[in-house]
Amino acid sequence: MFPLFPRGVVAAILVLGLSACGWHLRGSQTMDVSLPPVYLEFHNASAELRRDLNQTLASAQVNVVNQAAQAGLLLTIHNEQRGRRVLAVDSSGRVSEYELQYTLTFSARDRGGKVLIPQDSIVQQRDYRFDESQVLAKGEEEKKLFDFMRRMSIQALLRRLHALDIGAEADTPTQAEAESSNAN
Repeated sequence: MFPLFPRGVVAAILVLGLSACGWHLRGSQTMDVSLPPVYLEFHNASAELRRDLNQTLASAQVNVVNQAAQAGLLLTIHNEQRGRRVLAVDSSGRVSEYELQYTLTFSARDRGGKVLIPQDSIVQQRDYRFDESQVLAKGEEEKKLFDFMRRMSIQALLRRLHALDIGAEADTPTQAEAESSNAN
């Protein structure tokens, strides 16, 4: 018979095998985005969206600046909207399934004002079963689904920006331009 391997050795072999094939947790990968310094402008956005977008840009090593004059890319978040609609009811007329919808509306332009992405929306939808006997748990599930859809919308937004292929050095102000705009 074969000698038994210690559990640690088996676990190490599994971890190495999974990492060698490129497997990773959903949402744990970072996107290689080459963007110029970005100025973020928010009109109707939650604190969670602001936090998640800033964290995602930071993890992608994108420089977020505090003044539009320092940016090569101006990203405007126009609106963030959540919705819920009934998908199904049971025989007694109670809701048994909902569809959640998350919409992120944005636009992008360069420092000169040229529109790179006209106002557009990213829409995420998820369905979930509702059980009145588990209202608190279903409320938490709904919150987690909205959080997930927000993160996926941010990833989709980064893919759109990456597709612009404007590069990290594109249209960033020179030191003299930045100083002259600050003097005004």
